[in-house]
Amino acid sequence: MKAVVLAGGQEFGQCPLSRQLPRALWPLVDRPIIEHVLATLRKAGIGQMAISANGRTHTIAAKLGYNPSPDITVHYSEDAMPRGAAGCIKDCQNWLGAGRFIVVHGASLLLDLDLNHLLEAHKNNAATLTVAATADNTPGGDLNRMLTLKPAGIYICEPDVFPFIKTKGYQDIKEQLIPKLTEAGLKVQAVPVSGRIIAIRNEEWYLNAMVDLLNDPQHRKPFVDHLPSKLPGLWIDPTAYVHPQARVIGPAYIGPGARVMADTVVIGPAVIGANCEIQSEAVVHESILWEESKIGRGALVEQAVVAAKALVSPGVEVRGSIVLDTALSSAERQSLSSSTDLTPAELNGRPGWWKRLWKGIRPSRATSELE
Repeated sequence: MKAVVLAGGQEFGQCPLSRQLPRALWPLVDRPIIEHVLATLRKAGIGQMAISANGRTHTIAAKLGYNPSPDITVHYSEDAMPRGAAGCIKDCQNWLGAGRFIVVHGASLLLDLDLNHLLEAHKNNAATLTVAATADNTPGGDLNRMLTLKPAGIYICEPDVFPFIKTKGYQDIKEQLIPKLTEAGLKVQAVPVSGRIIAIRNEEWYLNAMVDLLNDPQHRKPFVDHLPSKLPGLWIDPTAYVHPQARVIGPAYIGPGARVMADTVVIGPAVIGANCEIQSEAVVHESILWEESKIGRGALVEQAVVAAKALVSPGVEVRGSIVLDTALSSAERQSLSSSTDLTPAELNGRPGWWKRLWKGIRPSRATSELE
């Protein structure tokens, strides 16, 4: 059996962070989101996958390659124009062949998901298309019942769907393909699935997913169990440097080559990417730092995403925002929570809460949790 992974597509400026990377490549702990999706598919016995991300597939191919692991083979489907989920399926028709296949979104976290149950329900009910849905204690049913459930972005399809999808133009599964199948008398069903499916639709959902994941000891296991951990809730790469006078409060991940300098505070849930630098007296709280980003001395980063190689200048406060470049332009300081980012000068010299916090939890010179 093969899979089609829908990995991004055109954002049309709706998500500033996606200008750097398709959502499927946004890092979550030490790997991009799409790698966790591929691992879930492989666990269900699926080793051949096609990845489609209209116009940006080459970016994903450069990151993953064609054999991201010995038991996974990846085919890439490239489209210059947006095609929609159904259009992407059609474009993979020759590669998919005449067999049954599964469609998933590459920017979703599939937690404790039983795909085998979904496949069995599809086969046993002789459906042409099965929609995975999230619901509490609700049995599977026909299309009318599906309308009371929440689609989870996972579909099992028979090759019978191909004649109902045009070779050109934008076509969605829910809006175009499913109505055509039901009008033709083909069976479409919804099947509730267990586990959690967390879609990453924008930077706010991304941050919330990181917080939910790292705070949940059960769901975070597949994401952190392979990482070294000397203290509960802290995953610090052996090549990272954490100064003895820094304080890291988990759950938090600190990646390879990262540097956390003296008198800093990292308050989890937090992800500090490879080769990041957090300078002295800075505070990072509930945030994600992409690789090679830099937090200046005395800066505050709270509920924010700092993109790769970006800089938060010394003394600057960044709350609920995205930092994409060395300059915090008005467009790139777009707030996730309608808060305002203020500099120490704008605060008229009043000490920030992070300095009061630091005075309360500053470690002694003799001891540190990370020694």
